[in-house]
Formats: sequence, structure tokens, C-alpha cells
Amino acid sequence: MNRTAVLQVIVINAVLIPLFVLITENYALRMAYWAPEGFAPTMTRYPLFFITSAAKGTTHIPGLLSVDWQQVVLLVLIVVDGLFFLSLRKARATPPVV
Repeated sequence: MNRTAVLQVIVINAVLIPLFVLITENYALRMAYWAPEGFAPTMTRYPLFFITSAAKGTTHIPGLLSVDWQQVVLLVLIVVDGLFFLSLRKARATPPVV
């Protein structure tokens, strides 16, 4: 097994996992922002996008279509780790050349 490839995957995971946690925390703070104002927030998710809006009685604040960075980071994390494990499995299945 190539140590450089393992180190690359570890570094990428060390960056992406805390980034995923920070993005998740940011989304929770966005939703909590509306509560003191008396609004009921809603988040509609689409593949790689979302819309956050809020409503209070007859008042409705529409949201804008935004990139869902949480899904993007998770997708990159899955692709990187998946490719690493596939290459690892392929390397173990191939007999060594003598």
C-alpha cells in the first residue's frame, strides 16, 4: 500500500469532516435565528441545493435557492474515500509481479 495515498486520504478527511461539522452548525444557527422573531423557519432540500424560508401568521419570507454545501462536502468525502477503498481493494486482488 502506498503511504502517500493513505496520507492524502487522511489529510482530506481531516479537512472535510470538520468542515462538514461547521456547515451543519451553521445551518442550525440559520434555523435558530428566526425563533426569537416569532417566525417558523422551513428548509426545503433538493439535490445539492436548498431553500430556507420563514413564516409568521400571514407574513411569509421567501428564501433564495442556495448551494447546499453540506451535501457537496459529503459527496466529495464519499467519492474520495470510495475511490481510495476501491484502489486498495484492486491492489490487494492483483497478484504481485515478480
